[in-house]
Amino acid sequence: MMVASFTAKRIAWATLALLLAGCQTMGAPGGGQTDPRLANSSSAQFFSKSGWQACAGGAVVGVLACQLANPDRKGACMATAAVVGCGVGMGANYYLDQRRSQYANAEQRLDVAIADVRKDNLELQDLSRTARTVIADDRQSIAMIQRDIAAKRVQRVHAQQRLAKVDANLAFLRDKLANARTKQQEWRKVAAAERSSASAARLDTLNAEINSMQRQIGSLEAEIDQLYKQRSAIRLG
Repeated sequence: MMVASFTAKRIAWATLALLLAGCQTMGAPGGGQTDPRLANSSSAQFFSKSGWQACAGGAVVGVLACQLANPDRKGACMATAAVVGCGVGMGANYYLDQRRSQYANAEQRLDVAIADVRKDNLELQDLSRTARTVIADDRQSIAMIQRDIAAKRVQRVHAQQRLAKVDANLAFLRDKLANARTKQQEWRKVAAAERSSASAARLDTLNAEINSMQRQIGSLEAEIDQLYKQRSAIRLG
């Protein structure tokens, strides 16, 4: 009981720390220029620090509610409330602590982890679809500016406004990509931690999902880099 209580306190404090850290990331400059399709995307928010903050905020409410629970179940309640729905957003160690408090069996933990990574992959697929649509439009916008420059009919102020939107979209996507990569790296830590106690078949399935996430990240990164190169070629003088 003392071990469970100690683990719950660690997770609860980590949740509060994440919540406070998330508050410091809000209100970043330039956000108003981001394409609404990205800014309003639930999947984009899923891979944002503010999204993790919202997750942590809900967890804090759950942890506080556990204070009113049966004393014999308080520790388990807090451990569960602290990271349910967050996946590895709070880090592999806290994720593992919580899952081990729920499941003593490594096979069960791996089944849950596989399902959680699949959720992340679905969110990343949705983000990638939206991103590709916006990137395609940004490429067309850049191509139009290039044609205007070549024809010496470019309107400098208007071109600068369009390029500012492209820059905002690039910054937004790079931020989300970095957070997605952080999650993918945390899943690697989860798989490594369970390597000695889980069956090879389940571990292979988990690693396959993590590899799928890595491929998605790499594919989206290549498209973002291509847009950046096209954007960087623009010189308005």
